[in-house]
Amino acid sequence: MAKLEEPQSIPSALLDLYRATLNPHPTGNIVKKRYPFRMPRMQEGGKGVHAGQVANRARFKKAVQDFKGVSTAERARWYAAEPPYSSFLWYYNYFIMSSLSGNANIDQGGAGVIKSIQVMKASCPVTGSHEFTLGTEVDADKTVVMLFGSGRKVPKVYRGNGSVAVGGSTLAIGSTIDTDKCTIKLNGSTYTELTENSASPVSPYVSSLSSTQIGIAWSVTPPLAGTVSWEITEHVEGAVQPIIVSITNTKVDIDWSEAPDAAANVSILVIEYI
Repeated sequence: MAKLEEPQSIPSALLDLYRATLNPHPTGNIVKKRYPFRMPRMQEGGKGVHAGQVANRARFKKAVQDFKGVSTAERARWYAAEPPYSSFLWYYNYFIMSSLSGNANIDQGGAGVIKSIQVMKASCPVTGSHEFTLGTEVDADKTVVMLFGSGRKVPKVYRGNGSVAVGGSTLAIGSTIDTDKCTIKLNGSTYTELTENSASPVSPYVSSLSSTQIGIAWSVTPPLAGTVSWEITEHVEGAVQPIIVSITNTKVDIDWSEAPDAAANVSILVIEYI
């Protein structure tokens, strides 16, 4: 701001230019430079408007035009969610600012404004889905659901025992396993004579493994058969993630991506956009 010195004598030929450039302050004694958009040369078509300003003004005009294309139903939905200060211009302003920022999704209207958030938690059973009934009805086409939590699968353990002949034996596991995911422990032994009064234990080893049978042999051929117990651990442990089955205006149905070993809690975050 500049101080206004009195008296001033403005030539009539310069008075309009003076008023267009400097705006007298109502309190007197000072003058303010006028905002550029109020200066004739900075207005549309003026010589002072540079290319960048033209481009920005074109973006603003496009944003206004895009807003004109928003349906009456969409506008009614937005206005129904007006903030406490009760201004029907709130969404228009947001729409224009989003357009100027380059993040307005014209095709999905109010995708950038959250209307409601609901959080719910429940135990999802091992078999079958779980249905959350929402406390507030939503528009499913404008709703995103996030899932949190997981179930778990633990290792499967199979145990058994049997007599293993001196030349080895094949024993039935009693179930079907994935041989690529298994580790095996053997317990038991037989013996072999070293001298008339001494002997040495002979340990068993796994000679073969199929989806239903385990083959066990002796590291050294013993004179007698022996009993061996086995423990097969099938490593299928890991987290099991919940998945969305369906979303309606009143309910969210979830299930497990695969059956866990026990029920587990799952929480949902339901976000409805305007």
